[in-house]
Amino acid sequence: MSAIIKNSARRLVTLLRSEGPLSRYEIASALNVQPSTVSRLVHELLEQDILAEKIDPDRSGRRGFPSKLVTLRPNSLLSAGVFVDPDVLFTCIVDSHGKLLSEETKSIVDRNFTTVLGDAGRMVARQRAALGLEASEFIGCGISYPGQHTNKPGKVLRTTYLSEWPDIDARTDLEPFFGMPVHQLNDAKSACLAELLFGACRPIRNFCYIWLSYGIGGAVVINQSLYLGRNLASAEFGGLFPKSQPRPSGQDLLDTLARAGQPTARLEDIPSDILQGPVVTAWVDRAIVQLRWLSLVIARTFAPDAIVIGGRLADPILNRICAELAGPVPLGEDFVLQPPGFLRAISDKKPQLGAAALPVYFSTNSALGH
Repeated sequence: MSAIIKNSARRLVTLLRSEGPLSRYEIASALNVQPSTVSRLVHELLEQDILAEKIDPDRSGRRGFPSKLVTLRPNSLLSAGVFVDPDVLFTCIVDSHGKLLSEETKSIVDRNFTTVLGDAGRMVARQRAALGLEASEFIGCGISYPGQHTNKPGKVLRTTYLSEWPDIDARTDLEPFFGMPVHQLNDAKSACLAELLFGACRPIRNFCYIWLSYGIGGAVVINQSLYLGRNLASAEFGGLFPKSQPRPSGQDLLDTLARAGQPTARLEDIPSDILQGPVVTAWVDRAIVQLRWLSLVIARTFAPDAIVIGGRLADPILNRICAELAGPVPLGEDFVLQPPGFLRAISDKKPQLGAAALPVYFSTNSALGH
């Protein structure tokens, strides 16, 4: 496995992950530490092959010693990702910068725990072999799926579609399938980490994520750290919209289409002509009203820099929702302070990327310790 990163070096790795290549002077300034401290940390991480130095292209060809930039090695934080959809299994391998090196999908016929995880383990092993990589070279594997967690580390209380998976323990139940450390979180929070580490939110310190899939989820990031809350239940926005009432969820959209005589089994299977038709248009109009209210609650409660919209709903729906929320209609009365910006997620259609972000985040985030 990639070398364990000491807590003292995590701030440096987090900074480079967020900002990209920096000079040692820029690192010292950003971290507010002495240059000697930066030199020591950089030396340690160079020895562990986590960092590399390269010539600053802006100073190449000039007189004097060429300036060097410190950067993460692409293969220093290799991770695998597994996303368990109700009917499809997604796996991938990514490098330190979130570049997809390999990905694979497989239909789920039998939702039995051993069957699904056995398939996932074989898929990841096959992808590793194709890239010439050993499990020992990975910082870990992340697993994501719809579900609720307990306050026990690594435990899952309930999953939405995988009812036979109660009380899963990451270390004892999951790691044997992959031969490497395993981290798990639900789909919404994993998707949020993909945006924080690899996507639209790398430079943003504080933001909230609204995840619109078959259900409604979310996540909160404060000072570039995921706020999980009690029982890992922060930002479970779906609880604000009772299932007995119309709500802005993908399942509600499918139910609406079924009542209109346009039944569709999966969100991905809604035909384009129906997406542009009156039933979906009316549903989106109502969802925008509900999500504008939710955004007002978020803005008044957290005052984030941005609210990110993503999920498994079709891109035309999510794009319209984001555009309308970012439009001229105010979030609420007397909103004197500048409202948050609205961003469209860029990694939400690759949910396995969110899973792969888990080991990178939990191994390098400067707010977390071992």
